[in-house]
Amino acid sequence: MHYGAQYYPEHWPEERWKTDAEMMRRAGFNVVRMGEFAWGAYEPREGELDFSWMDRAIALLGEHGIRTILCTCSRTPPPWAYHDHPGILNVQPDGTPHHTDGRYRIGHAHPEFVELSRRIDGDVIRHFAGNENVVAWQVDNEVGSQNDCYCSMCRAAFQRYLEEKYGTPEALSQAWGAKFWSFAFTEFAQVPTPGGQPQLEIEYRRWISRVNVEFTKWRADLIHELDPGKKVTTNFQNIRASHTDVHDAARVIDVSGLNHYPSRTPELALDWYRGPRDEVWALEQHSRLQSTDTKLGRTRLWAWMATARGATGVVFFRWRQCRWGQEQYADGLLPHGGQENRFYEDVARMGAELKQMGELVDATKPRAEAAIVLSYESRWAVKAGRFPRELDPVEAAMRYHRSLARRTGAIDAMDPREDLSRHKLVIAPRLWVVDDAVAANLRTYVEGGGTLCLTAGSGVADACGKSFDVPRPGPLREIAGIEVSDIAHEGGMRLPVTSTVIGLPEGSCGALASDEIHVTGADVVATYAGGWRDGAPAMTSNAAGKGRVVYVGTLLEDGPRDAVVAWLCGLVGLASPVEVPPDVSVYERRSDDARVMWLINWADEVRAVSLNGTWRDPFTGEICETAQIAPGDLRILTAPVR
Repeated sequence: MHYGAQYYPEHWPEERWKTDAEMMRRAGFNVVRMGEFAWGAYEPREGELDFSWMDRAIALLGEHGIRTILCTCSRTPPPWAYHDHPGILNVQPDGTPHHTDGRYRIGHAHPEFVELSRRIDGDVIRHFAGNENVVAWQVDNEVGSQNDCYCSMCRAAFQRYLEEKYGTPEALSQAWGAKFWSFAFTEFAQVPTPGGQPQLEIEYRRWISRVNVEFTKWRADLIHELDPGKKVTTNFQNIRASHTDVHDAARVIDVSGLNHYPSRTPELALDWYRGPRDEVWALEQHSRLQSTDTKLGRTRLWAWMATARGATGVVFFRWRQCRWGQEQYADGLLPHGGQENRFYEDVARMGAELKQMGELVDATKPRAEAAIVLSYESRWAVKAGRFPRELDPVEAAMRYHRSLARRTGAIDAMDPREDLSRHKLVIAPRLWVVDDAVAANLRTYVEGGGTLCLTAGSGVADACGKSFDVPRPGPLREIAGIEVSDIAHEGGMRLPVTSTVIGLPEGSCGALASDEIHVTGADVVATYAGGWRDGAPAMTSNAAGKGRVVYVGTLLEDGPRDAVVAWLCGLVGLASPVEVPPDVSVYERRSDDARVMWLINWADEVRAVSLNGTWRDPFTGEICETAQIAPGDLRILTAPVR
């Protein structure tokens, strides 16, 4: 397992590097990530390349048993690049160029940037290829962030993409719907950049995503060619970012990475970025944040949480707080003074634990029987439709993920086109866009014996964001056994929900959005118990093939949503490895012959957990049938697979 921190040797006097390397070694680190913002240090003036300082840093760290994940660096050009090559700068929707005192202010599709970026990244890759202390590569940093561009060059590139995809302007107009406000084209050159038309907005997002993926692919391909055998990764941002379809990006690299800041990043992100590959690297793991205090011990707990959810690499951001710049008072294990502190003690404690059980962690993976599915098309379409943020499908996915995490120790999160056959339960929160591939895949899953849960606002639109001309949930209405005639946005109204089938808590309500459901074959399992939809179906269940489709027609509050997820898990035979007390999280990884369970106590009091079967503490050798967990601490337990 990779364990370490982001390091910026260019920020510190070279005489300090050895001290840092020795401290890292004592903390149990075996890797650093470096170089994503190093263009200006490599090339202070155009054409004057100097990699010698990074050569020395990589070698020194290697002498201390610490290898390097090396990044390409072109997405943060130095000032001379903006000054001498103004064509690289991206442009805001109002036509105003961005300021150049930040980062990522480039246009991925700008020819001038393409040329400059391929030159510097190619030089970096060629120089460091074959270095035995470079263990893996990362494509830049947060690819796609802040790179939307609305200049004439990007508009022309977007128009070429449309011509390649649709062939003729008439086909484009037909796909988007051409009869509203005379929005029909006779030439591709007439297509504007987005300004409010939903189909245009969705397609522009799809194009921007493709450009970001192509940027990643070019560098990954060159690394594979020049430095074969080393994994290529990149770090995806907070899951709320939707500029790039990470499922497409994951296909052009070897292992996905993410930024994991639990005070603002939901646990869903770890499963989402892990995807169907069962591996993820936390390439920016939380140390501290300027705006959020980190309680004693939390740095270690959050890093173990990432590991328990499938991370095979944890790289803290960052080694030491920087003394200047926009992040001057933000992240860093060490303070500005560079001395040991409580954060260092936290990561050193985990480093010692990893030395004892790192091989077992590497040998196991989350093996989930439940999955959350979510598509970027649905997210783009809901946003383009000008709906409130609360209706963003990712927000619904986060809520259902939290409820599901209370019932099972492992969850997958993936695109709805992926193979779902290994899962007993699939929850698809607000699957707004359903294209032919999604519909076929979900039908195959259900008819083969799977249980699919859809929620309000599913099957609304096609791949272009056009509403279906058949009742919702569109292509899924037959397997759902229902037709939806309307979705009402209730605002602050709460609609009571009752059920004789599901053990809903007293006072259960749906809020904000609720579908008007008409059954065509499904059984009603919950109804509204008040308001203008009193007695109308709120939830249904329909047998289809060997499986079933459950439809939750309203945005449930926390208590009833937890109850519905518990009912779904009972239907398919999913159970947590232990009974989970309040404020305790349970995670599990498995191999063919071993199980590893993490019990994390977030409370300020001791928690006791009764275990199903006999477990062993790998650190003490204790055999446990009940686990006592200290406040703000965790227990890691192992057992053979039966």
